[in-house]
Amino acid sequence: MTRFPWFAVTCVVWLAVSSLACAADDLVVPEHPGRWGVERTPGTKIVQLAYWAVMVWVPSGFFIMGADEADARRLADILDYEDPDKFAAFEWFPKRREYVEGYFIDMYEVTRQRWGAFVTDTGHEPAKANGHKTDTPERYAPHPAVSITWAEAQKYANWAGKALPTEKQWEKAARGTDGRLYPWGDDPPTPEHGVFPSGGEGRDIFQAVGSKPKGVSPYGCMDMSGNVYEWTSEWMEPYPNNPRYKEMLSYTGHEFGMLRGGSFYHAMHALSCAKRFGFRADETYFHVGFRTVWTPPEDYFQSDAYREARDAVAEREAEIEAMREKAVKDTPYWGG
Repeated sequence: MTRFPWFAVTCVVWLAVSSLACAADDLVVPEHPGRWGVERTPGTKIVQLAYWAVMVWVPSGFFIMGADEADARRLADILDYEDPDKFAAFEWFPKRREYVEGYFIDMYEVTRQRWGAFVTDTGHEPAKANGHKTDTPERYAPHPAVSITWAEAQKYANWAGKALPTEKQWEKAARGTDGRLYPWGDDPPTPEHGVFPSGGEGRDIFQAVGSKPKGVSPYGCMDMSGNVYEWTSEWMEPYPNNPRYKEMLSYTGHEFGMLRGGSFYHAMHALSCAKRFGFRADETYFHVGFRTVWTPPEDYFQSDAYREARDAVAEREAEIEAMREKAVKDTPYWGG
């Protein structure tokens, strides 16, 4: 009897699996497969059904993180700074390739609607006023929850079965793999790209999440440049091999939680994807919010739970759009 070589069987099986993967709209075979092997296409959306949050998929693989002298100079030229040290660009050094396993990240900053569900469910007493002084739930439901401390953001993430993003996770979701300056590319920021400081004076206020679709990141994340600052899970400390680490250690060192993304209130240099900024863990302001991440189990993409979460996206996005239509469009300056 003729034996069919084992390697031929393996090839047939691999080709069959690959064909099935390519036939599905949301399946890809990544260049650097993570724990899932065959993953979903970048930006695939789900709804975290228990908490009704839209999340997007960031696949396993390498990306360019941080910055170098050339990047700092390029950003300084865009913003008309003579010296990149004026905005502490050395805190972002060095520029390097980093690897992260795939994960889902919130498409939007955590909204007041979602924050309110957490407060109601847990009885949490906010550390500070978490909204506008003229606040009404319906009018501000799609606005980001603000005045959030690091500990509060962690508590919310635990309640939702998720986590705050690491710096790697946040930065890859914001800038993709090509080392761009901003989520949309290298073009200078405009009012169409995000909710930014008005004339550098910070007199505007944050807007409903997703109000600036031209600022979308390569994976579909909204408001990763401007609107409100976002907590990550890490301390503000020098990156390994930062050539100027001693300067950072003179004023950092396991004291400040890391924030990313800039805000409507901060200076324009804070809007770059590589920008790093820190507050003490119990410190917060009216321009500080957050978003969360979730790493699914290995069998998730073959489960009914995944199919249900994917199928719920259109309905949830329609609800968010309806909330945006009802929300306050031009809020007055609010100093907390």
